[in-house]
Amino acid sequence: MSALDLLMQTPALLYTTVGLFTLAVGSFLNVVIHRLPRMMEQAWRRECAELAGEEAPAAEPLSLALPGSRCPHCGHALKAWENVPLLSYILLRGRCSACAMPIGVRYPLVEAGTALLSILVVWHFGVSWEAAAALLLTWGLIALAFIDLDTQLLPRRARRASR
Repeated sequence: MSALDLLMQTPALLYTTVGLFTLAVGSFLNVVIHRLPRMMEQAWRRECAELAGEEAPAAEPLSLALPGSRCPHCGHALKAWENVPLLSYILLRGRCSACAMPIGVRYPLVEAGTALLSILVVWHFGVSWEAAAALLLTWGLIALAFIDLDTQLLPRRARRASR
């Protein structure tokens, strides 16, 4: 019996596996939500400086992969055990291990929400290509919703064409 057959025959195992995997996806979505707008702003500033014939402002190189996660208050680089989705937040009691400043509750909420929505998607579609597509859409919408909550970069409504 293959692992996929076992998952399909044991719904509790399927949903637990999906939930645990997508906690990690939620953790990555937190990185996207936090860094993507900053990366875009850095690019915009470089382009504006270039158009104005000025030198681009100095900025720390930023990508979705680097630098590693760190405390926004003290800059403490998180160790691997401090970066385990949801579990590390609970073990650290929602505080940085270095400076004891509170970690935003949004981080575990995005992780847990991603896991719950992903379980609902798999419950609805089963293990299928449709579920895979719906998961990608769900994860994209989670990231977009929180980025918009922070920055309001997404348009509110389409303009009406003049008649």
